[in-house]
Amino acid sequence: MKVGVLTFLSRNWNTNFGALLQTYALLKYLKNLGVDSYLIDFTPSIPGLPKIAIKALKQKGIGYTLIRGLSILKQSTLLTGRQLEAKRKKKTLEFLNSQFNLTKPIEKFEDLLNSNLEFDVYIAGSDIIWYPKNPNLEVYLLGFVRSGKKVSYAASVSERIPANLCPVYRKHLLTFDRLSVREKTSALYLSECLGFEPKIVVDPTLLFTKEEWEKLCKEPENLPEKPYVLVYDLYRSDEIVPRIYKIAEENGLGIICYNYKIARKYKIPSFYDFDPFEFLWLIKNSEFVITTSFHGTAFSVLFEKPFYSIDPNLLSCRITDFLEMLSLDGRFVRDPASINSLSFDIDFSEAKEITKKRREDSIRFLKEALGV
Repeated sequence: MKVGVLTFLSRNWNTNFGALLQTYALLKYLKNLGVDSYLIDFTPSIPGLPKIAIKALKQKGIGYTLIRGLSILKQSTLLTGRQLEAKRKKKTLEFLNSQFNLTKPIEKFEDLLNSNLEFDVYIAGSDIIWYPKNPNLEVYLLGFVRSGKKVSYAASVSERIPANLCPVYRKHLLTFDRLSVREKTSALYLSECLGFEPKIVVDPTLLFTKEEWEKLCKEPENLPEKPYVLVYDLYRSDEIVPRIYKIAEENGLGIICYNYKIARKYKIPSFYDFDPFEFLWLIKNSEFVITTSFHGTAFSVLFEKPFYSIDPNLLSCRITDFLEMLSLDGRFVRDPASINSLSFDIDFSEAKEITKKRREDSIRFLKEALGV
């Protein structure tokens, strides 16, 4: 069986750790099932989009670009250190080329229609591929597929679907052989268009256990000098780092953060140019994790690290639904200014049991959808 996976990732687009690792997890699990799986190498091309936005689109991903707006994109792109970006891009390409089978590069819907992709099954997901403001929505609804089964795995909407777009969702999703989404909120929003709720499954990263991920962790060359708090944030580092820096210091801990500009300002290490498996090592070996990322939250739970998941102020249901599912919603923080201490006391036993059951249920869905 030959399967093509379409998500927010390609050779020339998206160096986000979460995008890379969730794609790795899904393709790896398909391989474990004996499936010949490929990443469909689609890089969105949006006519009329400013060069600044296009560059950020390729580096950060469509969700980041669409949500944050051009004012933020200008700041995050124009001030980017060229050497760091080059190193990060190089590591991303090395990761993609070593871990994935990829199709030829494709940039337009019309090219997808004429690409002669011949997969037995097309899988849409994971990530916020069905976000209503996605300018390439019909691509991620698999509107280009002419033959072969259509399946979604852990796709996400994360925002209520406008009435004028419901016919578009219905037109394409009712042709799917099996539908699944990642969050209960996405299931609810789709039910308002489809008349039924799709299956809820876990993010691909949760298809693997803590022990399986630990085997992939790679020790970085430049290690933090002392035990540390890891800050993985794409949106609010200017609010988070000053607060956590002081609290970490009070606990005798260092701090390492993703945002290299903030890292330079506070003279702390950055892991911006690390590869995905080095990033996992940093989470696994941290004393505490502060994150605004869904996948930062997911890996904190998988590695059983004390954490705070801070509201990214956009599409927060991705995180809140996940934490509520695991009875860990008390670790969600709306305002970083409200953090006065690091709460290391966290019991993961219930979350582990829930994750195990959800994992087993999601694996059953995937096997049934593929007929393996």
